[in-house]
Amino acid sequence: MTFLLYSIAFFIAISVLILVHEFGHFLVAKLCQVKVERFSIGFGKPFYIWKRKNGFTEYAFAPFLFGGYVKLLDSRETKISPENRHFSFNHKPVLQRFAIILAGPLANIVFAFFAFWLMFVIGFKLPKPIINEVIPRSIAGLAGLHADEEIIKVDKYTTNNWGEVIIAMLSRIGDGGNLKVVTSSTSKSKTNDYQLDLKNWALDSYNPDILLSVGLVPYKPKILPIVYRVAKMSPAAKAGLQKGDFIIGIDGNKIGDWQDFIQKIKSYPHKKISLLLNRDGKDLNLNVTTSWRLERGLKRIGFLGVTVDTDKIVWPEHLVREYKYKPWSAFPAIMHQMKSFLDLNNIVLSKLLVGKISLSVLGGPIATFTASGKALSQGFVMFMGFLATISLTIALVNLLPLPGLDGGHLILILIEAIRRRPISMRTQLLVFRLGIALFVLLVIQTTANDLIRILG
Repeated sequence: MTFLLYSIAFFIAISVLILVHEFGHFLVAKLCQVKVERFSIGFGKPFYIWKRKNGFTEYAFAPFLFGGYVKLLDSRETKISPENRHFSFNHKPVLQRFAIILAGPLANIVFAFFAFWLMFVIGFKLPKPIINEVIPRSIAGLAGLHADEEIIKVDKYTTNNWGEVIIAMLSRIGDGGNLKVVTSSTSKSKTNDYQLDLKNWALDSYNPDILLSVGLVPYKPKILPIVYRVAKMSPAAKAGLQKGDFIIGIDGNKIGDWQDFIQKIKSYPHKKISLLLNRDGKDLNLNVTTSWRLERGLKRIGFLGVTVDTDKIVWPEHLVREYKYKPWSAFPAIMHQMKSFLDLNNIVLSKLLVGKISLSVLGGPIATFTASGKALSQGFVMFMGFLATISLTIALVNLLPLPGLDGGHLILILIEAIRRRPISMRTQLLVFRLGIALFVLLVIQTTANDLIRILG
């Protein structure tokens, strides 16, 4: 069921975002009276092609959803009669061609704005950045931070949620020196200033958890160890566990909460254990033989086949912040959200270029597949937020002045405008092929990163 949900989420996300980007190119091409030969979602040999009766454009769906394309009529590729040359892309003025290429990324930005607007108008809640645990001898531990403190400022950045904390900390990665963190005590109305020494700060390239790398564990509400669902044919089903069973202990060891229960089960791969549980007000002992599955690093972990009711997880109101605005008053919040995202991408890109962040931190198709599924499982609002951030990412990546991307194409058009004569088709083809090669290498690198994260 989870795989099906994730597959649906991934398909919707990729299809919608490719459609948005290519529709931007398509719409402005039509406005500039450039004929479109094909509008394709996906690459490769199409498995579905549709064409309107007496229409010129083919609408295609192809199997490789790494992107899409709009094939414009071009007299350098297709023989065109003199009376139809004004419909070809290469015969249009520089400004029109520039607008057609720029329209794709702009469409992604407009879509992201609309998606964020929906998020803020419908409303959502995010946990306050309250520390649950500080790992001993970590950077945060040596600086003196304590549990139950809320992080209200990191360097010059005011932080209202964990996302803002992460962006502020990420801006300092690889820089060394001290990181100033200001906290507010949840039990006393006072603030505390801390200096985190970043001299020995190292980020795991394949598991880039910013908070854990400095020794911070965010607060999460405890979940009661009550069984909500028992998977069919699972070890739990064979042993007789039922919905509503309250887990008390394992092999005589008391269970604190659901997370504690899961961690203990993981430590018992393919072993016979004794469960103490309460069912209908009566204590009951059950003997269960766990199964096992592989975790990161091909490590075997215990598996029982029970889940908890995530809808019953309740965050206390004083530990969350609600973000909900009226339609017009949402605009400043949207601009702040988009600016924060742009800041994050600028930080990552600049630090990638100077080598302070490894390419290993980048996620690929598998990471996108997982993230889309998790976002959809959290509801429509979170899924819209996911679509907005990915749409902005597509816009920013395409605007990079690299061969094969929209940004690279824009550079070629600008060079043509400066030279006052078109660049040869041979040169453009070489640039395009170089772009395809770089794209393939990037896909291979990010996919390898995903597999390494899974396999350790």
